[in-house]
Amino acid sequence: MRRRLWFSLVGTIIAAIGALVFNIATDNTPILGLDLQGGVSVILAPEEGASGEDLTVVRDLVRTSLERRGVAEPDVRVQGSNVVVDLPGVKDQQQALESVSVSGIVTLRPVLNFSSCSLGTTEPTITTDAGEEVPPAEPASFRRAPVDTEPEPTSSDDTPDETPDETPDTVPSLEDLGSLGTPGAQFLPTLDGGALCVGAVQLGATGEVFARDSASTVLQDGWGVSVDLRSDGQIAWNSLATQCFNRQPTCPSTGVDFNGSPRPGQIAIILDDVIQSAPAVNAPTFDGAVSITGSFSETEARQLTDVLNRGAFPVQVTPQEARTVSASAGSDSLNAAIIAGLIGMGLVLTFLIFYYRWLALVIVGGLVVWAATVFSAASFVSGWTNYALSLAGVTGIIVAIGVTVDSYVVFFERMKDEIRNGRTLRNAAPRSFKSTWRTIWSADLVSVLGALILFSLSVGSVRGFALYLGITTLCDLVVCFFFTRPAVLLIARSKFMVGRRAFGLDVAS
Repeated sequence: MRRRLWFSLVGTIIAAIGALVFNIATDNTPILGLDLQGGVSVILAPEEGASGEDLTVVRDLVRTSLERRGVAEPDVRVQGSNVVVDLPGVKDQQQALESVSVSGIVTLRPVLNFSSCSLGTTEPTITTDAGEEVPPAEPASFRRAPVDTEPEPTSSDDTPDETPDETPDTVPSLEDLGSLGTPGAQFLPTLDGGALCVGAVQLGATGEVFARDSASTVLQDGWGVSVDLRSDGQIAWNSLATQCFNRQPTCPSTGVDFNGSPRPGQIAIILDDVIQSAPAVNAPTFDGAVSITGSFSETEARQLTDVLNRGAFPVQVTPQEARTVSASAGSDSLNAAIIAGLIGMGLVLTFLIFYYRWLALVIVGGLVVWAATVFSAASFVSGWTNYALSLAGVTGIIVAIGVTVDSYVVFFERMKDEIRNGRTLRNAAPRSFKSTWRTIWSADLVSVLGALILFSLSVGSVRGFALYLGITTLCDLVVCFFFTRPAVLLIARSKFMVGRRAFGLDVAS
């Protein structure tokens, strides 16, 4: 029994100190929030009238996009008719503007032959490093490789018809196309530095056809992207897919396969007038989901996933203002919070030492181990996630100090009652811990559940408060069982306490 107690006590101390030394040596410290380390605040304004619901959707999509980019705990909120984005740790305003430039609306346009853009449109100019202007290359010369769109596999036995029942109303006749170029057609640049001729945007053919935040990368004979279709967006997507699969004049074939047969038409996925991908359509209709496959790299697949996920912006928003936020005010507030916390802890420890006498040494040692554990846990959480330590998080840690001290008070007061009833310290210690452990973990569990609920229902600084309140409370449970329990039991069994006063009472081992 004694050996197990020593193993728990010494092992906990070594683990806490080892984790602390490792984090300090590797400079793995908690990421500080905007209010503590400064950063940049950007205002995003809609280009046209937007409802409160539209702004809420933009806020959520911007936050998701920033978190995927690794921005630590961005604070994105709706303020009036704008969306305000606070980026902690970002010092360069231009970098901040580029980080939040994720609001472009995705459009879907058919890829046409270059001859369709020959008249009535302006070809883009591509300039070499030497300043020479060169014409855009043919599509096949700059596309990485054929990229296809295919329906997601389903368990249904229904097979879509090869030919739709009727031609969509948006498909013009050959006479409408004329010989002077297709109306609405224009050249747009690709990510590869080339250009494609694309047709006009058809009704409903935007990123709104995709289910919000449903795109994901898949690895199946190479990297690809899978995305779900919204029920009200499936009609617009299938209308365009049917035209391209059947190589209708509005979406003709722009190349041939290895057998020399014309390939199906292509749908250009466009963000901010830049073609992100132009997959060929391999089915006339799609039921619920689309799979885009080809010779993607992992990075390219993830970029396309982000584009499809951000394509559901209900309104176009643009960065209007970027301002640098100084960390000086936050540093002053942090210093004030630390000083207040130390003063409060000092007063509490003074009282506990006066009241519990020698056993208060266990409290001091336990708080030191707890503090080291909390620091390491906060460092690991910051390293694994995007959550930063803000003033709200510091407040959660200070509140948890009270929860930790309560655990000692409950334990020691029970021991005091046992001694008053005539038990020795040696007998009172294990009986007291056994009877109070349920109370301690029940109280801490309530704090953890409250923190979880607050974390799931809140955003911004309130979420930081809930996160660190939960972390520190869990650390209290660990330290209480693996450090405080063996420390008190070992002291109670030793000769150290013989003839000494604990709890203001004379005790005997």
